[in-house]
Amino acid sequence: MRTCTSLWNLVVAGVLATVASSVSLAQKDKPVGPGDLKVTALSQKVVEPPNYGAFTESLGSQTSAATKRWLKVEATFSTTPDWCDEVQLKYYVLMGKGPERRLYVGEVTHVNVARGQNHYSAVFIHPNTLARFGSGQQAEGAAVVLSYQGRPMDSQSEPSSNKRWWEQFTPETGSVLSPDQTPWSVIAYRRYEAIKPR
Repeated sequence: MRTCTSLWNLVVAGVLATVASSVSLAQKDKPVGPGDLKVTALSQKVVEPPNYGAFTESLGSQTSAATKRWLKVEATFSTTPDWCDEVQLKYYVLMGKGPERRLYVGEVTHVNVARGQNHYSAVFIHPNTLARFGSGQQAEGAAVVLSYQGRPMDSQSEPSSNKRWWEQFTPETGSVLSPDQTPWSVIAYRRYEAIKPR
């Protein structure tokens, strides 16, 4: 009787292991759809660069340049797959008025993104660009498009809009900087997902 019970327990354990394995494989093979990666928030803010103390003071006459304010555009996004090899966020920043108006575009690719609700990503606009085309103020508009495996998954703009207004302008590259191209490079890892080197 004890042998039959042991045999029965082994059969049940084997069936459960097979079912668990099948469910796991089904989840891995499940195609990733638009609802699986979402932009949950987008904000912009004029900020001062990090203060690195003695290093900043050693700049001497350049200290004022080191403390000029930058524009930060930050996105929060969520992912449901266990892991995403690469998640690309393409940022659009609209600045200036009339003939001085510019739509700047830049990309950040995050790697090895684990499933989660609060992933952070950001780009920055240099103080000189902000002063020239934004009068030191926030941008007229900002938008982000999140893509996975080359497919757009979600987008959001600030201020919020149902229209994809960034598609109405000719974008310019080179002025939207990822954290690793800014004074935030040293501490970016504390807040932002890992950035793929360019």
